[in-house]
Formats: sequence, structure tokens, C-alpha cells
Amino acid sequence: MSKRTEQVAALLCTAINEIIIKDFEAPKGTLISVSMVTISADLKNATAYVSVIPQDKLGTGLEAIRKFSGHVQKGIGKYLTMHTTPKINWELDERDLKYSAIDEALRQ
Repeated sequence: MSKRTEQVAALLCTAINEIIIKDFEAPKGTLISVSMVTISADLKNATAYVSVIPQDKLGTGLEAIRKFSGHVQKGIGKYLTMHTTPKINWELDERDLKYSAIDEALRQ
């Protein structure tokens, strides 16, 4: 990833989190945030990696944020001035799951 794409990805991550904090109503008892964003070299597609707490709400949280995607797409234009707004794809941040598995294994 080039320095430019890294900078755009970081700005997108900040913008998406601000939109989520401001406008998104997470399912009851769930905390959802975007931990990382990657973007294609042509800046047309981005992947937002979502952290969902608690882990037993992963499916519900990801489904809710995907339904909210259109609002995020529109909101990004208010935060960033870009020729075209990247299409956001949503994925679970599996790093949290791996860390939890390691932590659980160490406790046993």
C-alpha cells in the first residue's frame, strides 16, 4: 500500500467511526466500531473491518452495520473531498477473535 492509500484509509476510518458514533444505533447491548480500513490502489473500493462487542453479537452487529452502509456512503462525502467516494465493503475484524482464542488458551 502506498503512502497515499494509507493516508486515505486512515481518513476513511476516522470518518466512518465519526458517522457511526453520531448517527448509528447499534443493536441493544452491542458496541460496534471500525478498527481498520484498507483501500484499493485506484481508491474506488475500501474494506472496513468491524469490531463487535460482545462476541456473541457478531452476526447481528455486522448485519446492522451493513444495513447502515448507505448512510455511511453518503456521510463520507461530508467528511472527505474526493473525486469519487469509495464503495465500502464490511468485514469482521478477526484479530479480536484470534486474540480472544489465545487469551482463553492461556487461561487454561
